[in-house]
Amino acid sequence: MDANDKNLLEMTLDYAAKTCEEAEILLYQNISTPVGFEAEKLKDIETRESWGIGVRVIKDGRIGISSTNNPTNYQLVVDRAKDLAKFGPEAHFSFPASQNFSALNTLDPSVETVPIKTMIESGNRMIQQVKQGKKDVLFDAGLQKSTSQFGLMNSNGLSFSYNKSSFSSWLSGTLIRGTDMLFVSERKRSVGPDWDFGQLISGVERQLNWSKKTVGSPSGNIPVLFMPRAVISILLSPFLSGINGKSVLHGSSPLAEKIGTQIFDERISIYDDPWLDNKLTARFADDEGVATVPRHLVKNGALETILYDLQTGGQSGKGSTGNASRGLGSMPSVSSSYLTIAEGNSSMETLLNKIDDGILVEQLIGMGQGNTLGGDAGGNILLGYRVKNGAIEGRVKDTMLNCNIYDALNNLNEIGSESEEIGGSLLSPPILCDNISISPREGN
Repeated sequence: MDANDKNLLEMTLDYAAKTCEEAEILLYQNISTPVGFEAEKLKDIETRESWGIGVRVIKDGRIGISSTNNPTNYQLVVDRAKDLAKFGPEAHFSFPASQNFSALNTLDPSVETVPIKTMIESGNRMIQQVKQGKKDVLFDAGLQKSTSQFGLMNSNGLSFSYNKSSFSSWLSGTLIRGTDMLFVSERKRSVGPDWDFGQLISGVERQLNWSKKTVGSPSGNIPVLFMPRAVISILLSPFLSGINGKSVLHGSSPLAEKIGTQIFDERISIYDDPWLDNKLTARFADDEGVATVPRHLVKNGALETILYDLQTGGQSGKGSTGNASRGLGSMPSVSSSYLTIAEGNSSMETLLNKIDDGILVEQLIGMGQGNTLGGDAGGNILLGYRVKNGAIEGRVKDTMLNCNIYDALNNLNEIGSESEEIGGSLLSPPILCDNISISPREGN
């Protein structure tokens, strides 16, 4: 944090502390440069910069929050937060006191100096490589470099800041066959520049190859192989909602009294690690200044943890678990960091060979139907394939998937041995579950 930003935070905090019981000031700054290709032509090059401060106060026992991107408005933004506190929720916490944190590697300085010319050349090269022999497919691609800074001060003496970097690349293809549109994509993110696009290209090519033929879908309660992207969107999302302290407090989570109880097959273990150097989600403290801790969320199928921020931790009497995230003008909410789902022993080939007639799922569309907090998950299969006698037969269309994740992960057949990192925040193997409800549209 440079001297000007530090001085601004100190002045804002000093002004707030004069008339509030407690106050917290945070700063967020981001500089990003995306290079985008649309329909194989260069479409977007623009450096975008954002800067702002957020103010959270406890005034007369209630919480007020406000933000600004104008550094001359620090008194106004504090006054607005104080006014909003009249209508805000009752505070059930105090801001954390000063402490020393261990440093983590979250910044690769070379990101800042990556030439835009190199990004353009790399995007073109990626498209040319994947385009070979695929004249009927239109490809989009992109790269983005960004650096950000987070700083936080509060009236109990806590003060820290850190810098982060990220480098993203993505590749997608669109194929139109009559009234049928196929969209396939791959994406990866890292702390530092990553010029190896082999995973993106091979992933897109695999999806296109498997989609050459459209076939009918089986129906009923059948085996489904969830690929890593499907694991996080279908199986993991309802679980993470269930261990959110806010859901537990509201009585809407089925996991409220389940700590130490077997909720999944004993082969399922999920670990949350915010201390992994050179990961996008690495952080020594959460966005409220509470120290982070690596922990199992699930160990050998048993629930280990409910996640709390300061407010929900205070309301529950459990205290914060160091899992708060927030934007400048929003209340904190609970989030995980870097999740790892334990691998099994089966190769991809072995998993496929276990399926006599079933579905491999990459992506759903229309998620969020049913009682999500109760574990219901489902939607239309956006990208999925029929597997018959261990072989991919072709792509399925107009087919619905519905399951309850607690049933699905207790009807576990096998876990794969080949994990894939998704979005820089999840490492997951494919997971094969039995008895998943599949309903193709009539006539399909």
